[in-house]
Amino acid sequence: YTALDTTKEIVTEIKKKLVAARDAGVDRAKVQTEITDLQNQLKGSASSAVFNGENWLDVDSSATAYNATRAVVASFSRAGGAVSIDKIDIDISKMHLFDANGQVGLYDEALEDDTGTAYTFTAVTQRTGTAGAKISVFTFDISGVTNAAADLTELENVTKGVDAVLNQLTDSASYLGSIKKRVDIQNDFVTALSDAITRGVGQLVDANMEEESTKLQALQVQQQLGIQALSIANSSMQNVLSLFRG
Repeated sequence: YTALDTTKEIVTEIKKKLVAARDAGVDRAKVQTEITDLQNQLKGSASSAVFNGENWLDVDSSATAYNATRAVVASFSRAGGAVSIDKIDIDISKMHLFDANGQVGLYDEALEDDTGTAYTFTAVTQRTGTAGAKISVFTFDISGVTNAAADLTELENVTKGVDAVLNQLTDSASYLGSIKKRVDIQNDFVTALSDAITRGVGQLVDANMEEESTKLQALQVQQQLGIQALSIANSSMQNVLSLFRG
């Protein structure tokens, strides 16, 4: 979720620079240099979002071990000797930022118009230089865009495409955010339950300690009474002996 939120901020910054690049006097090659740094950060943030050896943002859906459904343990309970584990299922296909299987992630898929048709670009190129690569948020290069009407139209289409990706990204973040909230609520409940159990055990231990303390005090009193009784008995015997001496 942190990586998704971070990349969202990066894409928002890319969009701002595209809007600024619309002005006629702007050096678009320099703007692209700044955008390239941001594009590299997109890949870096997605690739580093690894937890427990898994990455849900930068994937290869064609891999044998790939599974679009992930499960997060929500609770563990035992009743009558039977163990029950509840899970929260997560559809990670809704949050792919990069997908090596055909470049169909949010950041490496082709920029599309409102009808879902990929834009056709000539002035806007691919910064990767890969033949046949899709022009996406991660690959576009506006350094060759001029002030010609056709070029500016392409620049506007790139901006629209990036904005559309931002909207999709918001949906992905909302989905993952709702899952995160469920996990947080479950975590708070488990913490409260653990605290309650700890308090219960503490009360039992405290009660036993009080009982043992009372028993110890009673034994100490009995010991003291026994010593006093023995002392009295010894004293009486000495009195009787003194009568015989007289």
